[in-house]
Amino acid sequence: PLKDLRVRKALYQAIDIQSIQRVVLRGLAQPTGTLIANQVNGWTKKADVRYPYDPKAAQKLLADAGYPNGFEVDFACSAGRYINDEQLCQAITSHWAKVGVKAKLRSLPFATYFPMIQRYEASIYMLGWGVPTFDALYSLQSLVRSVSTGGDGNYNVGRYSNPRMDYIVDRVKTETDLPVRNRLLTEGLQLQNDTVAHIPLHNQVIPWAMKKNVEVVHRPDNRLDWTLIKVN
Repeated sequence: PLKDLRVRKALYQAIDIQSIQRVVLRGLAQPTGTLIANQVNGWTKKADVRYPYDPKAAQKLLADAGYPNGFEVDFACSAGRYINDEQLCQAITSHWAKVGVKAKLRSLPFATYFPMIQRYEASIYMLGWGVPTFDALYSLQSLVRSVSTGGDGNYNVGRYSNPRMDYIVDRVKTETDLPVRNRLLTEGLQLQNDTVAHIPLHNQVIPWAMKKNVEVVHRPDNRLDWTLIKVN
């Protein structure tokens, strides 16, 4: 079923991301429609637009794809890797159940979870992805480039494959004209959105706590810079 774009879009539109943000993550999430945060090179507002939450549209898409009564599917989730990850997957499972998709949820400790999904042993999986390079190539090459050598598709564990996406990623690797390179990155992000290569959820907000006499800059890469710490 997951090879059908209508099914992937149905799963996407069945997820009530606002309720997840409000209830499961208690506001500590920024719903997103793309693979990268807006601080990353290649991001555009257009590519970051989510498909709307619409259970009725999801049910119609499933029916059009030949699954009017839904289907059963394996759903793997990490336990303790991301903020409230198990609760997040439980919420998504309940949302899918409302449109007839019976997801068999299994949660694993992240030490065994990541090797398992890289062996392609999960039909649907949850994955978080940071961008330490602050450039979208890092995400596109790892997540949606067809599996090949080097870093190509090293975390493309859904085995998504699209010739145009492969061309974009390979061209970006060597393109030296910055405006052309950025247009290609944006096209790649839009293509992943249009084809629902992944179902984006949210940018995770990581809170820091400190004493009243401590001041520190919370950097977007979540790293502590000792030169920016002040103790009063």
